[in-house]
Amino acid sequence: MSRIFLFFLLSLALWTCTRKGPDSPPSVSYYYWKTTLEPGVLSGDSLMPYSGANAPVFLRLFDVDYSAGYGGPVPVGGLNVSYTEVKRPIVPVVFITNRVFNQSKREQLDSLPVKIARRIQARLSELAGSAWSNAYSKADAPMQQWLESHRDSFEQVWAGKFVPEIQIDCDWTPATRDAYFHFLETFKKQPVAQACTLSCTVRLHQFRDRKDNGIPPVQRGTLMCYNMSSPRDTATRNAIFDLSLLEGYLKDQPEYPLPLDVALPVFSWGAWFRSGEFRGLLSGWDAGTLSDTAYFHTAGSNLYRIRRDTAWSGDYLREGDLVRLDLPDEAAVIAATPLIKPLMSPDSRLLFFDWDTTKIAQYERLVPPILAGF
Repeated sequence: MSRIFLFFLLSLALWTCTRKGPDSPPSVSYYYWKTTLEPGVLSGDSLMPYSGANAPVFLRLFDVDYSAGYGGPVPVGGLNVSYTEVKRPIVPVVFITNRVFNQSKREQLDSLPVKIARRIQARLSELAGSAWSNAYSKADAPMQQWLESHRDSFEQVWAGKFVPEIQIDCDWTPATRDAYFHFLETFKKQPVAQACTLSCTVRLHQFRDRKDNGIPPVQRGTLMCYNMSSPRDTATRNAIFDLSLLEGYLKDQPEYPLPLDVALPVFSWGAWFRSGEFRGLLSGWDAGTLSDTAYFHTAGSNLYRIRRDTAWSGDYLREGDLVRLDLPDEAAVIAATPLIKPLMSPDSRLLFFDWDTTKIAQYERLVPPILAGF
């Protein structure tokens, strides 16, 4: 058993990713944005038909928002990391709201990279500890003694295999650019970040208006090809995905000075209005939700009028309220392939936001034709 386990540790240490050829389609990864893990997500079983065994899951660990009550940035919406078997790489993702950099004091921002790094390390230690405990429970007494004496090195080797990258997600603006970039520079120096690649998300407006927004000081970026216009605007046709708007953002732009991955949408929401005033986003709404003619009737191509007062997932909708269903048209997403292909290098990845077993039929319709375009 000892030899087997030592071989296992050696295989972790020698883990490498295979570089694709110039004409190969990109590897496919998914964002996972829930607060609890579905069975099989990190073991890779459920993703295997849609994503290669070495393709990472981009796993949102927690958000950071500004709290007026606390008077500073606080972690919110953390992922519940109970025991789960990890067989494929993970990229921890932390979403930081832009108002953290707008409203926090300088001393709070100075300490934020350390606090976030420690929290990431704690969550990864939970996953590594679960792997160690699983190995320990299956070992004989001599092997258990060996494991006890090598617990620290076990965690380091585990992270070396399964955590190749950390990603920071923030919709920064020219006004918060300096504070956010300073955060990234400081975060890079934290031990948990030094051990892997640091990436960040890049919105379309940040990609296009790079003179004002700057280039983030990271090793690679993920271009988010969705959320293209404000959902609050009643004139918006589709806030999540509009092929003509995407072309406008990407057309005639010089090469971005960071290696880019590209993320495409597989999600929807209802943009809710009352008397022309935006009331909020109704998450998870789709065509099936709005097919109940007892509560909704069509008021346009993707507009629906509420027929009667109703409570819906904690929101109180009134008769006459208007809901615009924003969702990516699948044909339009597939048609975006010629636009995104020039942005990608042989090592680029194609990401989808987000993974959910209820969307498997969508993945089956989207992924093969998009990859065929490469």
